[in-house]
Amino acid sequence: MKRILAFLCVLCLLATACPMAFVAAASAQTYNFTQLAGYYKTQGRVEIVDGALNMDTSSSGFEFYFQGSGNVTIGADVWCKYTNNIFLTVIVDGVQKKLVEVYTGTTAKSVYKSITLAENLADGYHHIEVYKQTEASSGLMTVWGVTFTGTPVAAPPADKIVMEVVGDSISGGASNLATNDTANASYPVYQDGLQTYAYFTGEALGANVRVTQTSGYGCCGGWNPGGTSLNLQDMFPYTSYWRDHTEAGLYDFDPPADIVVINLGTNDASAASAGRISLTGDQFKAGAKNLMTMARQKNPNAKIVWVTGMMGVTYQTELTAAVAELGGAQDGYFFTILPQGTLGGEGHPNVAQHKAAADVLTAFLLENCLPAGYKADFTTKETLELTVKKAEEIASPSAALTEAIALAKMELTCGTKDAYRLGVRKAAIDKAVNGTVIGMNLMPIENVTVCPKTGDDDSVWPYYGYGNGTVTLYKGGEGRFWPYVHTDYEQTVNVNVTPYFTIDTETTAEWNMTVAYLDKNGVRQTVQLMPMTDLGLVDFPAKTERTVYTIDFGAYLKAQGHITDNGIVTVVGFDITVVGTTDTSVHLNMVALTNMAPASDVPSKISGQYAVTNGILECLTEGTTADQLIAAMDNAEYLQVADTSGNAVSGALATGMKLQLIVNGAVADEAVVVIRGDINGDGIVNTMDARAMLAVTLQGDSSLDAVGRLAMDVNADAVINTMDVRYLLKSFVA
Repeated sequence: MKRILAFLCVLCLLATACPMAFVAAASAQTYNFTQLAGYYKTQGRVEIVDGALNMDTSSSGFEFYFQGSGNVTIGADVWCKYTNNIFLTVIVDGVQKKLVEVYTGTTAKSVYKSITLAENLADGYHHIEVYKQTEASSGLMTVWGVTFTGTPVAAPPADKIVMEVVGDSISGGASNLATNDTANASYPVYQDGLQTYAYFTGEALGANVRVTQTSGYGCCGGWNPGGTSLNLQDMFPYTSYWRDHTEAGLYDFDPPADIVVINLGTNDASAASAGRISLTGDQFKAGAKNLMTMARQKNPNAKIVWVTGMMGVTYQTELTAAVAELGGAQDGYFFTILPQGTLGGEGHPNVAQHKAAADVLTAFLLENCLPAGYKADFTTKETLELTVKKAEEIASPSAALTEAIALAKMELTCGTKDAYRLGVRKAAIDKAVNGTVIGMNLMPIENVTVCPKTGDDDSVWPYYGYGNGTVTLYKGGEGRFWPYVHTDYEQTVNVNVTPYFTIDTETTAEWNMTVAYLDKNGVRQTVQLMPMTDLGLVDFPAKTERTVYTIDFGAYLKAQGHITDNGIVTVVGFDITVVGTTDTSVHLNMVALTNMAPASDVPSKISGQYAVTNGILECLTEGTTADQLIAAMDNAEYLQVADTSGNAVSGALATGMKLQLIVNGAVADEAVVVIRGDINGDGIVNTMDARAMLAVTLQGDSSLDAVGRLAMDVNADAVINTMDVRYLLKSFVA
């Protein structure tokens, strides 16, 4: 197929290396997508051909930032196949400014259109997003260029993961803007691909959502015109089946998806039930297994999740068996049921029901398909504002910090709501201030996978595990040096706050580390960690459990006299050499470059706007989020909120959660959160809480702990009685 041009792969490098660089435009200028390389990001299965962007599928589109003013327009070819119109969602500075109807006239053919996305923008930073609401089977779209007055700015950060979605009308949002009483509810005007369970889930996870779907079609068959056997197994391999389903139109799956969600079976079942197609349960199971296998072949490391239920549960027995036969959860295959919703047009889910399904799917993916703490790097507008404020107080900021602050302020100015993107901007500031690198990519020196022999009888070789950042080193013989791990990267470190290397390992070894850095003149220098044993190595004792060690090298860097006047040094790599005396292996899970504040600067107690008494946080109101609480407290960078299972949370608070002060990876202080009226700890105050309160007050239960008493003291008079119940019920009526 015509592959997406290579510049989409270097977009992030350009964004960090020269985010503000571009030829300034004094008047309106049109850029095609080749000229905009490095200054935009796409969503969905799209492709660049001759500088133009083909965006056919539901929720596909692009976004970019610019500094300027006036109007923003695009020029596009539109080919409508259904009702001669398609619809676009345009978002300007975080606000949906307009719904654009693109009408081709009375005949269904390709026409060129000039489409205005924004008008009369004030001079400043702006964020423009445009996405296709209408699915590919109804219309195709090619955007030839973007016209605006101003200077393009760095592309939006790459998404955290890629989520492939394969489905039918549900996944494309068909009829989600209609009701069961709406005439012609299947028309494009009632379809919004940006208000679907797929897109909402992608928003919650910071994912690039690639949707492949066609209304009426199924995994094996469906309500296809003429009763043909065309299905999503046939469509899945192509970028846009309805544009080109020849070999030239094959999709390259670059980058491969991290998660593939398949939502099919509704049309198979209904068409089979109506006699439209002949399909047995075993045939459907075979088709489902083939589609899941194909999805894994195209996306080798993806978790494959088949869902059903939104228009009724179909083929549950067959899908449960198919997933099990493919290896189940152990091999990354899953099946789950989403909540039913049929209040949209022609029995489809409406927007609210798509949101409900997205909540369930998001929770399922976080629990089963994504690593613990996946959303730890997400943040809020308030937290980013606080981070920017603190960063601007730093004297003599580095160039990296100045740049990070500028990009963060641009996001705030443009009204960005994406929690992951805000987190990326916060992390860039933290990195510039603290020099933090977590889970850096480990690689063998000169990319070799086999080391030369050290003698005739024994050899030394490493095995480098990619994908999870783990390196496993094997050593044979006695007293031999193992091959060493080497990596190159660039990281600015503030040496005024003592930096450490953190070694995360599961087995015993003796190590020696050499750190390379650039001195104040830009010359590469090295410093070796000082000997800690007679062998001149850092000796880690044998342990059976995974252990984290920290090694202070900041003092050694300072001793070289090469630190810049403002205490900044650029670390550009490290080497690790390992010595062993027996045949064994070492698993190096992570090497992190961190800054640890001097002990005098590290907080030991939780403090801030909300008081803590006897380990309990002052009562909060329903709806307060964890991020809002943290932003209101001192030393926010050390704080996190954990649920009753110990998982970090950023959303709504609930009674029983804990605000924790984390210092050097350990909990130094914590306080229990209380939401007044939230008795059952679900974060919602409703009649269920009132019932629980009434039962306690009538029975005279005196066994409540301090947290329970505070939660039940709704009127804050320090007495638990029926007045609290009345007060709570009165708030519902109000």
